[in-house]
Amino acid sequence: METSIPAQVLYNVHHEIPLGYYIAIYFYITGLHMGFYTTSVVATLLGREEWKPIGKIGALGALIVLAVAPIFLLIDLNQPFRFWHLFAYINWQSSISWGTFFLTAYPPIGLIYAWCVLKGNYRAAKIWGLFGFPIAISVHGYTGFILALAKGRAFWNTPINPILFLVSAMVSGLALMIIIMKVRAHYLEQDAVHEAADVRITNTLLTMMYLFLIVEIFLMACDVLVLANSRKDEFEMFQLLTQGNWAPLFLGVELTLGGLIPLILLSVRRIRLHPAGQWVACSLILCGIMAMRIIIVVGGQSVRLY
Repeated sequence: METSIPAQVLYNVHHEIPLGYYIAIYFYITGLHMGFYTTSVVATLLGREEWKPIGKIGALGALIVLAVAPIFLLIDLNQPFRFWHLFAYINWQSSISWGTFFLTAYPPIGLIYAWCVLKGNYRAAKIWGLFGFPIAISVHGYTGFILALAKGRAFWNTPINPILFLVSAMVSGLALMIIIMKVRAHYLEQDAVHEAADVRITNTLLTMMYLFLIVEIFLMACDVLVLANSRKDEFEMFQLLTQGNWAPLFLGVELTLGGLIPLILLSVRRIRLHPAGQWVACSLILCGIMAMRIIIVVGGQSVRLY
């Protein structure tokens, strides 16, 4: 008597990745924008003469990077000339619709704020800076919510993502701000008083970046530990990050080069105060945050949807 043997048929099905590298770059640039704007507003609110250059650099930097960011959104679209659909078919229950609103609302506010800062009207700059602050945060913060609301993606569907995006945005924005300050000091002839003021400001920015970096590494560790002790798809993502295709970028670039090494460099006072140490730490941090965006956006789609 013949018995039937159950057979299993496997298919090698191609899985599309809806969000690609251009979206990761867009997230990275909007994070720089938030870091620039926040630092500028804080400098403006302090009202000190020595902090005025920071206010100007941050205000202009925020406008420049935010002008570049939508380009990558349009490139990512298969039909970029349909971008107007985001305005014509608004769904207020969608975080993407809210993001469209924030991206549209911020530029005029940012322009007015930057104009007030550059003209030295700091009373008006403080008002416009505070008014635009929640919108500027939302320009980048909504990106974390978009991913966190994707229930089918194990690496995205976590309340840590919005907070991690905001904290890492501050780290990257401060890192680029410090590099710009170093370049400015190199090419701008200053007397001893202004040079000492720049050193004090740079040290303050380094301290802020150091503290945000600690929080970022802590949140990253929490995220990975949850993945390691969760159900099948979360654990599969953990394996990809620690043993699989994404391990070199995660362990090598994001965690080691962009996290632990800058943390160690900034923990040693002698290195933190040395220009070379500052350059290295800030450059590695910028590379690490870029790697983080790629891993979260693209790598987060590596686990198959069941």
